[in-house]
Amino acid sequence: MKLLLNRSRAKKLQKILTSKDKLICALLYVAGVVGIALFADMRVNQNSFVSENALLPGYVVTKYQQQSVAVSLNKEFSSLHDKTMRDQWIIDQFTGLGLEVYTQNFTVHRPITGDKITGDNIYAIYRAPKVASTEAIVFSTTLKESQFAVPLMISLCHLISKQTIWAKDVIFLISEKEEYGIGAWLQSYHDITTSPYITASPVLAHSGAIQAALHLDMPVYSFQRLRMYVEAINGQLPDIDLVVLVRQICRQERIELLLRNAPHDIGDFTGNLLGLHANMAWQAAGRVSFPSALYHPYNIHAVGVQTESVARRNKFSWQHIGRFTESVLRSVNNLEEQFHTAYYFYLMPCVQRFVCLSVYMIPCGLLLASTAAKVLSLWFQCGTKSAVVGAKMFFSDIDVNTIDCVYPLIHAILFGLLNEIATSLLSQSNMLYVLVATQVAVISSVVFTGVREDWRLHQAFVLLLHVLTMVLLCMLNISLTIFYAIPTTLVYLLQVPTTKVGRILQRVLLLAVNPLVLVVLYSYLYVFLHLPDQLQGSVLGPLLEHATSVIESKYTLGVWTWSAYCYLLLPVWALQWTLHLPDVSEVKEVVEEGEISPSDGQGISKEEAVDGKDKTE
Repeated sequence: MKLLLNRSRAKKLQKILTSKDKLICALLYVAGVVGIALFADMRVNQNSFVSENALLPGYVVTKYQQQSVAVSLNKEFSSLHDKTMRDQWIIDQFTGLGLEVYTQNFTVHRPITGDKITGDNIYAIYRAPKVASTEAIVFSTTLKESQFAVPLMISLCHLISKQTIWAKDVIFLISEKEEYGIGAWLQSYHDITTSPYITASPVLAHSGAIQAALHLDMPVYSFQRLRMYVEAINGQLPDIDLVVLVRQICRQERIELLLRNAPHDIGDFTGNLLGLHANMAWQAAGRVSFPSALYHPYNIHAVGVQTESVARRNKFSWQHIGRFTESVLRSVNNLEEQFHTAYYFYLMPCVQRFVCLSVYMIPCGLLLASTAAKVLSLWFQCGTKSAVVGAKMFFSDIDVNTIDCVYPLIHAILFGLLNEIATSLLSQSNMLYVLVATQVAVISSVVFTGVREDWRLHQAFVLLLHVLTMVLLCMLNISLTIFYAIPTTLVYLLQVPTTKVGRILQRVLLLAVNPLVLVVLYSYLYVFLHLPDQLQGSVLGPLLEHATSVIESKYTLGVWTWSAYCYLLLPVWALQWTLHLPDVSEVKEVVEEGEISPSDGQGISKEEAVDGKDKTE
């Protein structure tokens, strides 16, 4: 502000930004992109560590020796093929161990497809013998055809029910329908209604405040390594202490632990970059990546673990996963207060290392500063006295007609509102046509716009909205901000006066950075890098399924990715189509005639500048 109030310094800043704006924007943009890529470098990220000493990871002496019990229970459980018989068998097993056992039924109405999902949850509560049920830990799994976690859970109950060392209640939750069952149980447990599309019977028994949760998925009981899922909905992450706790216990048990779709030989720059991309992609989508993602909106830190088999190399079985589970639960049991001492905002290129908030915000700031520099350059080129004299007269010389910039903004927001309302009312078969029609309606606005006399002010207004939108998303979902800002910032900066051929190329690039197009491109990039075996097939089906899942998650699970698209990303992208820039030859003619001359203060005389300075003082 002091720099803008000083006339001589403001003129120097004006001269630099108007004459070197392209170079400044390019340097800031390249520095931001290179800085983001360097997140995978070992000299930029740091080794993860435990901040909460009370956890004592790896110091717990495990007592699990019930592998024979787990094998016997697995034989009984596998022989039951009827759902009713399986549910009753689980209830009888928990009841025989002295636990409080309850059932809960739920119904989920899918708003887009119109389907109805029904299921039952079974939960058993082990009451800690020496406390008054003020805190609890959740150990959950899902009931599926091939699920070995249920026998393991019951075998662990055989051990826990005989111990008196527990300071927290342990809730054993077996849900159906993946994330819908977990969401219905959490909604009833906390006695709140997060979604009108999920109806569930009330929870008949409660424990204390849930401190942490571990969700185990065992498609195989003989495994080679474990996969850890840390992403929650809306780009949230658990306290990194819980993540490091799982990693150190796996190291103690000599079990290999990898993040989602991470390559086996991770540790070098390329491997870290692939691992970082895989985790940021799911974090940016905001969708449910694993049932453990549903705990975070309730301020419950949770991680998900899945066993993975490798042909002819499996060397771990019931005893190892049982010791691992017991060690995690007992370490959390040592907590004297909630998770609070470690990082909540971070990025993980691999299991061992992470990028903290203070590091990743610097490249993001440089990336957005490139657009901010362009906004200042356009403002200085508008020819107003306040640009040279001082910031106190920022709006004093703006013509009232320039308020017309607000009208395109209103139209863009209405496009986004129409897009959300239409997709929520129509069926899945008609959704694709609605999305395409909305984009065509936005693009057709070019026909009704012409070159404005204040086109620089209009473009500065549009770019400023882009910066503010990205700053807002930075505080909510940093991965979504990075994935969206890198291509869009480059294309928006390229919107400059040019020839007719160049203008056509600019329009093509604008189509390429449409939010829906970016979803398709990033989805293919994710599959190409991490799931190359799934490249075959049509793109239309998976894209429609992804769009349906994102929209339904907004109404059923509280995912706001679709709302961010409709009210933030689409309106800013639509405003770019309202920019009708003049031909480059016309701009050169105006400069030659002396209407705008950056070198002499934008055509403002010395007397006018002195008068403005006196008014400011």
